[in-house]
Amino acid sequence: MADPTVRDVPAVTLARCPPRGRINLRGNCWDPAFLAGVASAIGTEPPPAANTSRPAGRGVILWLGPDEWLVEVAAAAETAIAVALEDALAGLHASVVAVGDGLVTLSLSGPRSVDVLAKGMTLDVEPDRFPAGCCARSLLAKAPVLLYRPGDDLLYEVTVARSLSAYASRWLEDAALEYLQPA
Repeated sequence: MADPTVRDVPAVTLARCPPRGRINLRGNCWDPAFLAGVASAIGTEPPPAANTSRPAGRGVILWLGPDEWLVEVAAAAETAIAVALEDALAGLHASVVAVGDGLVTLSLSGPRSVDVLAKGMTLDVEPDRFPAGCCARSLLAKAPVLLYRPGDDLLYEVTVARSLSAYASRWLEDAALEYLQPA
């Protein structure tokens, strides 16, 4: 008989995150004017190191490439922040594109979340190899995704194109079946 004082923790939990504002930002991270412009608009410079993130006011900046970042903010703030970035970067070699409606984020958490992700991607997402704040583009069951680990707990955010979100969600649900307890 199970000990009634032991709290059951789900092995895996999958949920769709509320809509977010997202801005694709491109520019030269070695240009002091670009860095100052971004910092003036959102409160911090973009992270220069590969596969890292940086808190930005009430959002986060995720590194996508040497000259590309994804700025995630509240959905209602997307337009205002995009305009602020455009104004701050006017005249510089930079690009600011609001892309919030084109992407969906799924959260995968629990002690078996690493096992579920390992079934569909070659990226090593073990906590010691993919620490808090880490982000990376990869493929999940052939779907291009952005994987992000926002904190120290076993929570991973999978951001995927809206057109592939149903596929990714169903794939994750199926991959997690062996870890779900029957009702």
